[in-house]
Amino acid sequence: MRKLVSYAFGLVLLAASGCVSAEDQQTADRDKCSGFGFEQGTDAFASCMMNLSEQRDQKADDDQYERERNKALSIQRRGDDRYPVCGAADMDNDLDTTTGNWFGPNCQMKSD
Repeated sequence: MRKLVSYAFGLVLLAASGCVSAEDQQTADRDKCSGFGFEQGTDAFASCMMNLSEQRDQKADDDQYERERNKALSIQRRGDDRYPVCGAADMDNDLDTTTGNWFGPNCQMKSD
C-alpha cells in the first residue's frame, strides 16, 4: 500500500512539473510498465514501453495541431464582436511569441 501511495504521489509530482528529462521519463515509463505486471526484458515489457512513447508522441502532435488550429481560428475571428479579444486571463489561451498576441479556442486575436 505504501509503495502504491508513493508511486501515485510521484506521478502527481511528475505531472505537475511539466518538463521531464528523458531519463526521468524513461524511469516513469519503466515503473508504469512494471506496475502493469510486465517484467523487464520481456517482449510485453518492451511493447508497453514503446506504446507509452508512441502515446506521448501522439499527444505532442495533437497538442501542436490544436494550437495551430486555435491560432488560425482566432485570426479568422478578428473583428467579430461575438468573440472577446484573447488574453492571458483564459487558461486555454496561448501566446504567439512572434507577434506577442494571444490566441485561443473561444476568442479573437487582437488586431495589429
